Amino acid sequence: MLRYFRINDPYRLVIIFIALILLRLPYLISTDWNTISELKWMVVGERMNEGAMLYVDIWDDIGLLSAHVFRLIDFVFGRSQLTLQIGGLILFFIQIYYINFISLKHKMFNENNYLPALFYSLLGLTFFNVITLSPQMLGATFILFSINHLFSHVESRNKTDGNILNIGLFVGIAALFYLPLFLMILMHIIGLLFFTNTIFRRYLLLVYGLVIPFILCWLVYVIYGQVGNLIGIFFHSLIDFDKENYLSNQSLFILGGSTILVFTIACIKILMGFGFTIFQVRMQKVMFFASLISLGIFLLYSDKDGYGFVLFFPWMSFFLTHYFLKIRNNLKREMGFLLYFLSIMLLYFGTAYHLFNLGTWVNYDQVLIGSSGTSEEYANQKTLVLGPDIKPYAVSKQATPYFNWHLSRSQLENLEYYDNIEAVNKNLRNDMPEYIIDQVGLAPKIFNQIPLIGEEYSQVKSGVYKRAIPRN
Repeated sequence: MLRYFRINDPYRLVIIFIALILLRLPYLISTDWNTISELKWMVVGERMNEGAMLYVDIWDDIGLLSAHVFRLIDFVFGRSQLTLQIGGLILFFIQIYYINFISLKHKMFNENNYLPALFYSLLGLTFFNVITLSPQMLGATFILFSINHLFSHVESRNKTDGNILNIGLFVGIAALFYLPLFLMILMHIIGLLFFTNTIFRRYLLLVYGLVIPFILCWLVYVIYGQVGNLIGIFFHSLIDFDKENYLSNQSLFILGGSTILVFTIACIKILMGFGFTIFQVRMQKVMFFASLISLGIFLLYSDKDGYGFVLFFPWMSFFLTHYFLKIRNNLKREMGFLLYFLSIMLLYFGTAYHLFNLGTWVNYDQVLIGSSGTSEEYANQKTLVLGPDIKPYAVSKQATPYFNWHLSRSQLENLEYYDNIEAVNKNLRNDMPEYIIDQVGLAPKIFNQIPLIGEEYSQVKSGVYKRAIPRN
């Protein structure tokens, strides 16, 4: 199989795209694989189309540009998990094409081939929920664009301001899709510091390009007088390390174990190896630093699920390609790749069809929506969920700004302060929910502190309150 993709023929990309579509079909045709994260993105897009302003009328730390992508999808298709899946598949293929384009353009390997595209596509099958239109995947696309300009600047004898400005711009845009990608600027600074003689003025140009997208974002919220919400919710996410653990560490290691093992061996072999050009050695070091930064982003900021692993794919595909090309024995190279390929396929289809008793080792209960918590009782009703489990929004409409529990609890749980009582009363009055689903036992405290709100609700069952007074 490797021999086939070592041929410098762009039609290999067509084979990869067709194979990806066929391999994704089990997940595309079934609604059993709808995830909580995708539900969150669809709810944000729906709320924004209803006139809610992100960070003001809906509290969530999703990237501004990602939210507008989901708003556009909701405007055209409504709530559609399939659209997210298909859009993610198309964007993922664009990334596959672009990573191979970079490798060919900059002669990153000793031969022109389509192995980076092959490995990039395989990495997308490590977890069933990687290939979807996630903020991480949206942002990672622009990181790939920035890498191309970094390599052009390191490789070129005629250094240009354009490359430096574009690096900053693309990283800034990526961060507005997924804010932790802001830290990827460190990879570019390391590359410029150690492998170029870039003058100080161009570092200022890099910073200038980086902050332009943030300045434009800031100006929008200045116009609406909501800069405090922008800073308090969006930028606050950089110091907020309280993330959801959708997958356990055991599940992560089982699903990604073979890739992590091969990648670790590849890094050691390549970084300590010989037979590379000076430019290739420099890029290997930049890619290794980038993988460490991605690891930091995943550990500190990412919800523990498959989406965050797309941040590793450019660096992993780079080292895996180098590693298998360095194996001189054709039989060993093909057999080694076959074992790696089979390990990914067995886990990929094993989770789809519940083979090999994987259910006892890999638990997807926290990842998938399922049917629990999605009672038809409040279908299409405006609902407020007090707690971290947003599954009820799968059948209902979200009301009030209190969407992300990690952001909302600081106000809702501190009603001994008058400012918080006033804010909660205002937010509820402006968008009264028909149902309040209380997962943390907070509703009685709210009703006690704001009696006029409490008078409008009656408890219909444990943890569920229905508005008794009809809307005007």
